[in-house]
Amino acid sequence: MSEKSMVCKLLWLIAIASLLLNPFLEARAAADEKSAAILAAVKTATGGARWDALAELDLQGTLAQGGQSGAWRQSNDLRQGRYASYDTLGGVAAGEGYDGRLGWFLDEKSMVSVRESIQAEREVATDAYIVRQGWLHATSFDPASIRFVAVREAAGHAYDVIHIVPQGGSGFELWVDAHRHLIDHIVKQTDDGGTETTWYGDYQPVAGVLLPYLQRIGNGDAQYDTTIHLQQVTASDQAQDDHFQRPASSMHDAHIDQDAPFATVPFTPYGGLIMVDVSINGEKPLPFLLDTGGLNLLTPAAAHKLGIDGAGHLAVQGVGEATQSMQVAQVKSYRLGRVELDEQRFLIVALPPLLTDRGEREPIAGLIGYELLRRFVTRIDYDHHTLGFTAIQAFQAVPEQASLPLVFNERTPQLKAKVDGVPGVFSLDSGDSGGLTVFEPFAKAHGIGKRGPVIASQARGAGGKIGLSEAYVDSLALGPFVISHPLTSFAAPAKGVFASSVLAGNIGYDVLSRFVLTFDYEHRRLYLEQGQRFASSPRHGYSGMGLDRMSHEALVVSSLVPGSPAAAAGLRTGDQVTALNGEPASRIDLDQLRRIAEQPAGSRLVLSVIRGHATRTYTLVLRESP
Repeated sequence: MSEKSMVCKLLWLIAIASLLLNPFLEARAAADEKSAAILAAVKTATGGARWDALAELDLQGTLAQGGQSGAWRQSNDLRQGRYASYDTLGGVAAGEGYDGRLGWFLDEKSMVSVRESIQAEREVATDAYIVRQGWLHATSFDPASIRFVAVREAAGHAYDVIHIVPQGGSGFELWVDAHRHLIDHIVKQTDDGGTETTWYGDYQPVAGVLLPYLQRIGNGDAQYDTTIHLQQVTASDQAQDDHFQRPASSMHDAHIDQDAPFATVPFTPYGGLIMVDVSINGEKPLPFLLDTGGLNLLTPAAAHKLGIDGAGHLAVQGVGEATQSMQVAQVKSYRLGRVELDEQRFLIVALPPLLTDRGEREPIAGLIGYELLRRFVTRIDYDHHTLGFTAIQAFQAVPEQASLPLVFNERTPQLKAKVDGVPGVFSLDSGDSGGLTVFEPFAKAHGIGKRGPVIASQARGAGGKIGLSEAYVDSLALGPFVISHPLTSFAAPAKGVFASSVLAGNIGYDVLSRFVLTFDYEHRRLYLEQGQRFASSPRHGYSGMGLDRMSHEALVVSSLVPGSPAAAAGLRTGDQVTALNGEPASRIDLDQLRRIAEQPAGSRLVLSVIRGHATRTYTLVLRESP
């Protein structure tokens, strides 16, 4: 082909491409023009040029949530997007904000923590854009991707829907009343697979602009909605920097006996979890689980036993996809060993019976975690079954220990690690009895392969259970430490903390127990030492079934892998298991189930089963784990 022919052919291809592309570009341009016209109408309807002069709004009112109420106030920087919000819901003070550099939150005991996680950065960028109402400005001034979606009908009203992705933030939908040109609501996709909608109403004039005096924030279940009623608004043409400063943090509610700088508390391994005796309000100690990202939590049964009453009904979500209701209670103190915390808030919420039922022994009474670890530097020694607590001001790091930075999304510690050489951010979770969990979005985005046979599994936690698939990856690296071929769970639930689109995964017991870990939440550091199990590569027998607890007297076969020993023995999902190897289910706890599951290949497992009205016995032989 001659050079002239090649040039002609290239020009012809470019012309064809232009013909194909032009309709798309024209449609996109029309959509951009439409969104610009809609947002210009919003600005005109709510104040026009007056918005350009305003720099700060100070809002005061009331907040109601889950049957509780309290005072609420917030300062908004209309130019930089800084904000600071405080409330006294149910008489308990709390707050959150963005100081122009970092997000932060103030917990119920006046301790301030910064939010530096991937989720927090995206959430803060989006919230800051909404606070400054970035859509009222040109994108050259306030960068964002803005496009018109459609006109939608809802409850007899027409809404212009615009999709906005602020620079560095997550996308949201702006629903504008097509007739009044007022923002009716904003819909945000949350990182756990859910949605958060904020409705705006009762617009009133203030300092030349229209503001919504009513806000309602919900996740789809009205019983958990948060409602804000404004009572007073102050508008300023200049922002006051001191209104947006991160408040000072103080700790005045925890101590070690005799003001000692250090205390050691023994713990008991329990099914891959850390169980420790905790005394509430001076009562007889009860077994609690230490969860590095968990809140103070009591089960309803434990709260009743201790005579502790809760109030309100708030939403909580965990590993599972369901949302559970919880209440809030105050306790005068709780103690473990020589360590005591005073005037603490506890959430009252049910935990899975598989976790709490310990047969004939005292059931698990709840969780402790963030509140304790935030107040001390905490050393977890899985080899010697001890927890070490050091006063923050007395802690000195050992130079030989590897030091890794931690970040927090609210109260859960996270760190960067590498799976098969690919860096990602993982939550550190002592409340996860598994090992390494990789979230499917991260695995797919980075081509993380599943090595060896893939088997089905499940995880159980707050919010229900989720399905998993288990296989191996080549390596997991935490700082200078590399674990070869760890067994890995791959999770892809639609909702819940394991549904994150930005986190890489979760790190639980089978990885954490290979180390001696020292958590310094105050300075956001993790110190690692190799433990005795660091290089262990346990190979357990494989049954191919999952067991859950349906009652104190019976377990249930909740999952079954086709072709597995359990399936070959004739078991079916839904079978009620009343005994394992002659031991009644009523006397079996999570720890015993884990030991049974970790028996070597060739071990025999005899199950007494009720199916329908018939009682049967099944025997299966564990085979080599895939």
